[in-house]
Amino acid sequence: MQLLLVACSLFASTPSQRPDPLPEFSLPKLDGQILGSQELKDKIIVLNFWATWCAPCVSEIPTFNKLQEKYAKHGVRVIGVAAQSGWASDIQKFVAEYKMHYTVLVGNDDVVADFGIINLPTTYLIRPGWTVYKKYSGIEESKPANFEDDIETLLREKQEN
Repeated sequence: MQLLLVACSLFASTPSQRPDPLPEFSLPKLDGQILGSQELKDKIIVLNFWATWCAPCVSEIPTFNKLQEKYAKHGVRVIGVAAQSGWASDIQKFVAEYKMHYTVLVGNDDVVADFGIINLPTTYLIRPGWTVYKKYSGIEESKPANFEDDIETLLREKQEN
């Protein structure tokens, strides 16, 4: 038992290490222009991996529209990465139909693999410096409130630095 307590105290006193940066990407927007992760490194990013055929993904669109509206003035960017959803023209029709008000990128198998996406939807909340703050997988009722709480925390962190 004492050995366990000593081991726990050693781990508790170890300084936390800075998380590794996320994988880099360079993906086309629906208008054909390229957006690279380098352009996002100093911002708070809500990066949502989704698909047009994924009903839970579609149900989150209003949440991401609201986040974009509420936090854009604070420099927060909501970005959707459409995975396994066809060509830009296919995705563009879907975006128009569902009135998505945030940036949508055409994803590919490489970026899905690089980010370790196993199921959709998966959303990363990314802090300035391009490191993960939190990762959400799947759907849950509390997710919209959690997103807002997390963004508020990241905004406070950014002001302190």
